[in-house]
Amino acid sequence: MQDPTEKLEDYYNGLMTIAEKSVTSEEEGILLAGAMMAVAKILYHKNLSEDQADDIMNHNARDLINLLKPTIH
Repeated sequence: MQDPTEKLEDYYNGLMTIAEKSVTSEEEGILLAGAMMAVAKILYHKNLSEDQADDIMNHNARDLINLLKPTIH
């Protein structure tokens, strides 16, 4: 049985493999990230309280914005 950290690493690696194999442009990468965030939002709201889910989504959105800022010209 995997511990949560190992399971999270496996999910992350699987998603990165999907991204590396299917994304052919910067635009597609951004669209995939948005789709992943939408799925995350659904799962968070399904499994957490509304406040917990919103807090995590706000944190994740800020992280994404901080990652994108240097690439926006």
